[in-house]
Amino acid sequence: MQSVTVVGQGYVGLAASVAVASAGYTVHAAESDPRRLAALREGRSYIPDVSSAAIREAMARGRFHPVADARDAPPADVYLIATPTPVTEENLPDLSLLDTALESIAPTVRPGALVVLESTVYPGALRQYVAPRLTELSGLRAGAEVHLAYSPERVDPGRGRSLGGIAKLVSGLDERSGKLARAFYETVFSSVVEVSSSEVAEFAKLFENTFRYVNIAFVNELSKAAHAMNIPFREVVAAASTKGFGFMPFHHGPGAGGHCLPNNVHYLNHALRQAGFPSSLLEAAEDINRSMPEYAVERLRELLEGRNIPLNRSRILLLGLAFKAGVADVRNSPARDIGDLLATAGAQVRVADPWVPPEEVAAPLVAVELTAQECAAADAVVLATDHEEADYQLVLDSARLILDCRGRLRSREVVQL
Repeated sequence: MQSVTVVGQGYVGLAASVAVASAGYTVHAAESDPRRLAALREGRSYIPDVSSAAIREAMARGRFHPVADARDAPPADVYLIATPTPVTEENLPDLSLLDTALESIAPTVRPGALVVLESTVYPGALRQYVAPRLTELSGLRAGAEVHLAYSPERVDPGRGRSLGGIAKLVSGLDERSGKLARAFYETVFSSVVEVSSSEVAEFAKLFENTFRYVNIAFVNELSKAAHAMNIPFREVVAAASTKGFGFMPFHHGPGAGGHCLPNNVHYLNHALRQAGFPSSLLEAAEDINRSMPEYAVERLRELLEGRNIPLNRSRILLLGLAFKAGVADVRNSPARDIGDLLATAGAQVRVADPWVPPEEVAAPLVAVELTAQECAAADAVVLATDHEEADYQLVLDSARLILDCRGRLRSREVVQL
């Protein structure tokens, strides 16, 4: 196996493309977004954990070739599909982008090729949906004439983790596909774990993320109760964390955002409903996490009223719009939800985020630079996303009121969510 086509160049696909190219393969990186494609052709990265230098080095060695569509690439030995898998308005799995990816690779797939899905799907999707669809589109029997496997992505945007150092789960539609996928990934990752079926791998991915999601909901709910009891909940978590066994700390905040966590809970519950075991726990976790932006706004309303400032006449500086620190991604961002709720309530909302481009800050929110003047002019500063690049000392020195939704700031003048 020498040539690899990777469909989708987001957090998962671009990191995989560069890692695979660094392992010695020739990679055709398919990206349909014109702006992203242009950046890749110029050797520029738009992903925090992938450097532009790594892309340019791979291009200089002739191992990285950006294309607009997988149809524009020659037949490959391996195809990796890393497209988003969102949910519909009814919170059901939306596999339309995955289907588009299958359509794009079908014309060039040849007998003996290996196709690996890395996108998050519900348990059974590879066998029930991807395999028959790939067979229909390519004319080659999945699992026989063309090998098919599942290897769920594991990335943590903005944390600088080395992709190759993360253990890689893998399983094939059949035994031969699994062995080929494992052999391929062992040339890229330091640890590859093959599981017994694609359903196990699919379920494991959802279990990993919903484990986080449910625990985030747990601490979010308890933080509300602790506030009502006048108990500093972050100190509670810190105290519990001194136990060296049987405890894993999670921290409350304005909600849970991004593409993965808010969607994965629906993918898992979809599968559970199909099996006749819908989870009320997952539904409760979603309700709790989705309630946090509104809770933050209500806390801010109370703080302003304590200073005789009506929320609908206030000027608010929102620090951060991305769903987490170190990224520019605003998908399902609780910070954006807070901004929208404040604006709907009548507040003037100005947003300072060093990662999110001003053109992505939609009206009525207004993008501004973080300055002492902006802090001083605001009735309150709301720290919604704690990017490392923000000048927090400037905020502490200049702001009249600070609501910290992330537990980043330590000062008597700061109110913790």
